[in-house]
Amino acid sequence: MQKKRVLSGIRATGRLHLGNYLGAIKGMIALQENPEYETLYMVADLHSINTPYDTKTFQSDVRGVVLDYLSAGLNPSKSTIFIQSQVHEHVELSYLFSSVLTVARMLHLPTYKDKLKENPENANMAMLYYPVLMAADILIYKADAVPVGDDQLPHLEVAREVARKMNEKYGT
Repeated sequence: MQKKRVLSGIRATGRLHLGNYLGAIKGMIALQENPEYETLYMVADLHSINTPYDTKTFQSDVRGVVLDYLSAGLNPSKSTIFIQSQVHEHVELSYLFSSVLTVARMLHLPTYKDKLKENPENANMAMLYYPVLMAADILIYKADAVPVGDDQLPHLEVAREVARKMNEKYGT
């Protein structure tokens, strides 16, 4: 039986905390220990730059998430643990995916609208592009499951839409 592939990640916005553990890492560890799954866990550093961040501490924040993953129990002999920006194909594929999505579609996403309402001075193109990059994160690994919070569900729908449109356009 082929294992189901699971992809998950946490943004590198500082050291992880109890909320990260209870909301994500605890479940990541459980999936890692289940022999039915192949688990891929990333430090989503590219997703971290769509909101204000400290350029002086960013690289140490990225390393800190890796260390926190390991100290919490993610095991590199059982899971693939990687830093998103170190896999250049994420950005390359997301650029191709952007050709099948409209700006209007991205502007209508509730997550973007909420962020824009909360903090209009920090609205940038990376924030608008976030779901396209997330689609690349998911589709590059052909993930069967992507555990996310409710706020990310519209982004999963964008990934499905991208997959459908790319398949229609390129016959794959």
